[in-house]
Amino acid sequence: MKLDDKDFLVSIADGRANSEELERYRQLCQQDPRVEAYVALLRATRQRLRIAAQRQLERQPSTLNIADIPRRSASTPLVERIAQRWMWIAAAAAAAIVLLVVAPWKQRPADFRAESLQNFELIVQGKLSVAKATHDFNELVAFFRSQGVSYRLVDIPLKATLVGGVVSEHNGTKLAHFVYQRGDTLIYMYQAPEELFERGILAVPAAVEPYAQSGKWYAENVAQRSWMFWRVQSVYCSVVASVPKDVLATYFVEGAI
Repeated sequence: MKLDDKDFLVSIADGRANSEELERYRQLCQQDPRVEAYVALLRATRQRLRIAAQRQLERQPSTLNIADIPRRSASTPLVERIAQRWMWIAAAAAAAIVLLVVAPWKQRPADFRAESLQNFELIVQGKLSVAKATHDFNELVAFFRSQGVSYRLVDIPLKATLVGGVVSEHNGTKLAHFVYQRGDTLIYMYQAPEELFERGILAVPAAVEPYAQSGKWYAENVAQRSWMFWRVQSVYCSVVASVPKDVLATYFVEGAI
């Protein structure tokens, strides 16, 4: 979103948005939960300013001495001047808040590793479940296609059972997420198209960039989890499991990565 699009969020906060703007807002909220919080802040700020302006009107005396009105404003009705002042304050407040909103999501691509770890936690906690349960990779791909996932998906040979998958969305692009199980261990795989990384919508940590360029696999232990990453042609793959990285590596069929 560009800075000159600030009226878009103002329309949302004021309830003046059309259906297209509401859909755009819904997509942005899915991409970054902070959007909804900032719009709520914008709405609350504008409401407080409206109340303040109304109270100022109510406090005005029923009769005014012309000397009480600044000479440079003598030709402007008092109510109009107060309304103009309110509009200026509201516009300034809205612009300030919109600047806060726009900067983070425009300048900072989503961290592929952080998203993967967060999604895995949601799966483990039962807050995120598969939308399509199946052990068949081709059946799951067909489901992903029906949900709008259009990029190439990679069947990675794992010594684990496919459980199913779920679809998410980033800037209008539908993305595929796979869930596998090996005994009591859940394995989560996130596949995203290289295009999103080239456009700055997704990103891997700077230290991992060389692996993305070379296609070599990368693995690290993160707290009680392990994260593995590699690129297969135009697909970026991210895997998280609750086992050490050396153990996770053994779950892949030799030569798969």
